[in-house]
Amino acid sequence: MDDTSTRHASGIHAEFLDFRDRTHGALPLDQVPRQLAAGRFIWIDVDAAQGSPSAVLNLFSADFVHSSGLADIRFVTESPQNTLSALRRTDRLLHMILVSSQPADEDCQEILEAVVGEGFLITVHNGSNVVLEGVRRGYLHDFETHAATSSFLLYEICNKQVEKLLATQGTIEEAVERTRLDLRHRTEESALESLGRVNDRLLALRRHALPTRRVFEELVARKTTLVSDATLGYIGGMIQTLERLLTDIAADREILETALQHALTLMSHRTNQTMNRLAVVSTIFLPLTFLCGVYGMNFEVMPEIQWAHGYIYFWILAALITTSLVVVMRRARIM
Repeated sequence: MDDTSTRHASGIHAEFLDFRDRTHGALPLDQVPRQLAAGRFIWIDVDAAQGSPSAVLNLFSADFVHSSGLADIRFVTESPQNTLSALRRTDRLLHMILVSSQPADEDCQEILEAVVGEGFLITVHNGSNVVLEGVRRGYLHDFETHAATSSFLLYEICNKQVEKLLATQGTIEEAVERTRLDLRHRTEESALESLGRVNDRLLALRRHALPTRRVFEELVARKTTLVSDATLGYIGGMIQTLERLLTDIAADREILETALQHALTLMSHRTNQTMNRLAVVSTIFLPLTFLCGVYGMNFEVMPEIQWAHGYIYFWILAALITTSLVVVMRRARIM
């Protein structure tokens, strides 16, 4: 069947997975209730960039929408401001919200919502989604080879979310190392600004990883018939991975802080060296300035002005004073 016949202007796409005979395929939207009643698992994907996610409720009967709890679902993709990863539960539904940054723009959030019910999965995203694209690359192979329940799709989504966070951390870690090496060689304002940007990226990653870990913890802690025990076990392993990720983020921030302290120490040392040189120069010229001040006064009676070799005497005295000060300061290790 042509896939375009299953995609409406509303951006809704449906497919079925039958775990009894390992069949799968695209599904016309008007066949969703019938196939659901026949015992097939239905995956409905909604692209919010092409329409309202709430339109997916029209695919089900009013009785099913109310009895399953779909009527109470509020898709955050429609108003994504300040959204964090979260898990919302009812007796018959799981509503998982996974938030991460876009690869091309880490300041822009990428949200994937997954609503898991008895016999169906609804995913909602706004435009292309890296996590969902990763799931689509391998889920059919897993379905045909070893998937036993529909929970494997939830595992695929959670696993790709973790992989994306790890990939982001790997990219930032390279930036951390570059910044550290840069600060060893120069302490210019641009290097400090680069350090600030990398630190902001680490904080943003932590802001995404920490709620994701909480979602997984809540999912594992409160078991549900919608997710198999095997899948919960795998998700429990992902929690440990996220713990290590958060530890790595903290370590990277410590590296940046150490690099900053090292850079500030170098700046302070260079400033002290400059001030020391200025102090030495000032010390040398202070007595010479005093002599110039004395003999620059306009008194009528100044015997030294009448000396025939007074000018030479002045330079001899200035040289003796300078040499004596240099010797004294060298012995005192001031210069």
